[in-house]
Amino acid sequence: MHIEAAGVTLAVTVEGEGPLVILMHGWPELGLSWRHQIPALAAAGYRVAVPDMRGYGASGKPDEADAYRLDIIADDMQAIATSLGAGRWVAVGHDWGAPAAWRCALRFPQAVAGVFCLSVPHSRPPPAPFLHIIDMLYPDQFFYIRYFQTPGVAEAEFANADMAAALKRIFYMGSGDGVAARSGRHVPRDSTMLASMDDPPPGPLPFMSDEELHAYARAFEAGGMRGPLNWYRNFDRNAADARAYGDNIIRQPAGFLAGERELVLAMLPGQLEAMRHATADLRVENLLPGAGHWIQQERPEATNRALIAFLRGLGDFS
Repeated sequence: MHIEAAGVTLAVTVEGEGPLVILMHGWPELGLSWRHQIPALAAAGYRVAVPDMRGYGASGKPDEADAYRLDIIADDMQAIATSLGAGRWVAVGHDWGAPAAWRCALRFPQAVAGVFCLSVPHSRPPPAPFLHIIDMLYPDQFFYIRYFQTPGVAEAEFANADMAAALKRIFYMGSGDGVAARSGRHVPRDSTMLASMDDPPPGPLPFMSDEELHAYARAFEAGGMRGPLNWYRNFDRNAADARAYGDNIIRQPAGFLAGERELVLAMLPGQLEAMRHATADLRVENLLPGAGHWIQQERPEATNRALIAFLRGLGDFS
């Protein structure tokens, strides 16, 4: 179905009946990323709404970077809940969908009954601009977020690449197997995104069929990377918006799940400890052995068990 949100039309898959759970994907993904969770949650008695987030797939794709601020993304998610008649709902996110879900909890404290995030912990606004922190930690190394900042550069790289091969490279790099097999070579600061990563092994990825990989590729070939990359161009705006919420403590019941080989956790020190101090009711914090960044695809059964157990603990939150 299509839902009118905060200035865009969102393509949303809706299945099941019961209290509403909204699943938010990250980069470079689609609502397809939750293909293993949708039937499990519906069978467990929940209504599941899974959008292609703004900029992705069949959803609207504004050109302006500031149209992808987390406050606006949160407004998109609340628009979905309102359209579906849900007074209260649970926010679930992975990768960029995780900061979006955390922001939903802050922005709509009466509507969001709980928040469960994968891979990216909650954090308060940093004491310095995020890109300054990256420059301090990685002064002479390629860092993808820094590379994404100049509009048009990464877009051109992906437009000129074989999209399926490029996405396979990214998915392998972030997976548990990819992290374990990393060459450890030094990647200079002026590298490109695709050159910064090791070659994936031949054959399908263990957690994604070639058919699924090509479904991702077709969506990005049709819609381009401008919208998805714009999510990375709002760090200072997002931090400024976050300060308006005061202490930035998540007061709803919260859960966090990641792979023990999660690259985001390795990127900056102290993230889990910071999350513990910024959540008042952290009910789940679990790292799955051997798993990497694409956790709901790499470990679907374990993800489903953890998420459903968390939801059960909330009771009837509708």
